[in-house]
Amino acid sequence: MNRNLSRRKFVGSAVCTGAAALLPRGVMALAGKGTQKAAGSAETDIATQMLTNAPVAKVQWKAKPFSMPDVRLLPSFWEDTMELNRSFLYSLPNERLAYNFRVTAGIPTDADPLGGWEAPDCELRGHYVGHYMSSCALMHASTGDDFIAAKANELVSMLAECQQKDGYLGAYPATFYDRLRKHERVWAPFYTYHKIMAGLIDMHTHVGNRQALNMATQMADWADAYATSFTDDDWQKVLLVEQGGMNEASFNLYAITGNTKYRDLGFRFEHHKIFDPLAANQDMLAGNHANTNIPKVIGAARGYELTGDDRYRQISENFYRMVTEHHIYATGGTSNGEFWHEPDAIASQLGPAAEECCCSYNMMKLTRHLFGQNPEATFFDYYERVLMNVRYGTQDRNGMLMYYVSLQPGKYKTFGTEFDSFWCCTGTGSEEYSKLNNSIYFHDDQSVYVNLFVPSTLDWKERGMKLEQATDFPADERVTLTIKSAPSAPTALRIRVPYWATEGAVYSINGQQQNVTPTPSTYVTLEHDWKPGDQIAIDMPLVLHVDTTPDDKQVQAAMYGPLVLAALEGTEGLTTEMIYGDNGPWRGDDGYPMPTVDLRPPPHRGPDGKLVEGTAPEPGAIWFERAEGTRDYPLLFHTKGRGPTHTLVPLNRIVDERYSVYLKNVTT
Repeated sequence: MNRNLSRRKFVGSAVCTGAAALLPRGVMALAGKGTQKAAGSAETDIATQMLTNAPVAKVQWKAKPFSMPDVRLLPSFWEDTMELNRSFLYSLPNERLAYNFRVTAGIPTDADPLGGWEAPDCELRGHYVGHYMSSCALMHASTGDDFIAAKANELVSMLAECQQKDGYLGAYPATFYDRLRKHERVWAPFYTYHKIMAGLIDMHTHVGNRQALNMATQMADWADAYATSFTDDDWQKVLLVEQGGMNEASFNLYAITGNTKYRDLGFRFEHHKIFDPLAANQDMLAGNHANTNIPKVIGAARGYELTGDDRYRQISENFYRMVTEHHIYATGGTSNGEFWHEPDAIASQLGPAAEECCCSYNMMKLTRHLFGQNPEATFFDYYERVLMNVRYGTQDRNGMLMYYVSLQPGKYKTFGTEFDSFWCCTGTGSEEYSKLNNSIYFHDDQSVYVNLFVPSTLDWKERGMKLEQATDFPADERVTLTIKSAPSAPTALRIRVPYWATEGAVYSINGQQQNVTPTPSTYVTLEHDWKPGDQIAIDMPLVLHVDTTPDDKQVQAAMYGPLVLAALEGTEGLTTEMIYGDNGPWRGDDGYPMPTVDLRPPPHRGPDGKLVEGTAPEPGAIWFERAEGTRDYPLLFHTKGRGPTHTLVPLNRIVDERYSVYLKNVTT
């Protein structure tokens, strides 16, 4: 670690016992009076409390997630990540968040505006406020924190004062949409509109705020009147400008209210330029902005579930396969310079602005839909890869978040600042770290799916089953599940066997090894007459393996189980100003040459006395090995072979050092 780089002081702890000290002005009184107190406490699943006329989904998930209040994180680095995020959410005053909305509505305010992408002169202003409402709602569902719900409820009330009589709500004037109508340059007004709508929907779904639902429907009514005022051809030109997940938000409103107008609005936001090739199973992603389009596909997946439109199923499945098979890095992330490039162009796309974090957030969200529809382990193989390598590790020690995970050798991580960044990835990061418990466990009528190895508890109230998961994975290869309360009916445990578990795994119940044969990328099913105190132990050797880029077999990434390892490249020239703020690695120096490894034995003299090169090992040979760890890097590895020895550590542990995810294996 570079101990010379300055650190901002950590701002308090956001655990419930000390949260009141962090509340902005007015929120403590609001929470104390119980005004607009969340209808959904930690014991209530608000997501099931839909309106009486809500439609029944045409396509039911075969495996369903547990309600977030039924799953709680236990102490671990995952809980630490969540708590850092909670502290960040508390640190943002409502008055500053609402500033641009009030100015737009003509309501006086003496608050200081936020900076970065929330600055009064940024055309994307207001987008983070939508993310913020979602984040607070999800944090409440994850932790039962009524203070964060009260803070967000207060913000909803402040925004309600700003909503125009025609239903429009924005941090910028509605004239932005006049520019959109004229096809003049404007920065993504519907993108921001979607974030605000989605935030309000989440406030209804997870906090029970009916005012938020009313505001969201008014926003949708305004959007519907606007969208239907265009001819079909002209509307498709409008959709060339980023609109986020307007289709998904509209479908979600249809699911809540049963109003078919919102279903039709979801269909209205279909972008034919993107959807038509996907429906035809044609990979035409190259040249398209990645994060503009992933939310549209999430909307397609949601539309399929609610309407049974099989074309939307084909679109979402084809897209997912194209991206995960031909457009991702070893980490699971996608995009370079925010765009997709030709299929399988990986080694040639290791740029300073590679894999935008928003893309990873949205790909995980899409993965969750597809898993629910078709619960195969491969979906959570990918989900785990992204969670471990692009989501965890993109938050610094103070809760600040990243925009890109640079892949150019010798680059470094850059984080936002508390009041002056608010990139799109600040928003998706705030949401991600508020819902780390929402995909650990799924269930069907007969079983529990254990998808992720995260210390946590599960309370399946309908079945009377309580489960606790203890593990230090991936630092430790053992996972222990303890039955705290036995289920009222026979219940199988379906435990994911990761794709990387190629050296087998051992499953024991109360010390008795089970006769099961684990196959990577499947589930092992354990059936037992469960009793309180039963323990299931899973031992999965984490395997060293290599991820090779398809366009250059010499360019390879080292992996340890699900973890991508990166070569440490030192701290030369790094300053705090480079690591924090907008002067990121995509604007900085040119990095370093890609490190190399060479597994060929040293040259030796043959019978004739001439030097002869050693025989190269077989392709796919492992060119790194485990070494003794340190305090900063408990998991530490070294390269093998001749030439310089490189130190490798998990990418997600690196904060303020240069690194290279890919190395060049000159042996092959």
